[in-house]
Amino acid sequence: MKVFEAIYGMGGIETGGYFRSLIAANNEENITGLLCEEHDEEVLITRVKETSQTTEYQYERVFSTKRV
Repeated sequence: MKVFEAIYGMGGIETGGYFRSLIAANNEENITGLLCEEHDEEVLITRVKETSQTTEYQYERVFSTKRV
C-alpha cells in the first residue's frame, strides 16, 4: 500500500483552515473519500504527493493530521 501526503482545506471561516495528512491508500483517487470520512465533512484538496514510504497495513487509513 502506498503512503501519500495531502494538503487540503476544510471547515468554515471560524474553525476551518488548511491541514496536512499522511494517508495509506491503494491509489490517489481514494484519498478524498478517506479524508471526508475521517473528518466527517467535505474537504478541498490542494495537493497530493506520493511519498517514498510504504506500509504493511491491509486497510486504507489516515495516519496523522496537522494544521498548517
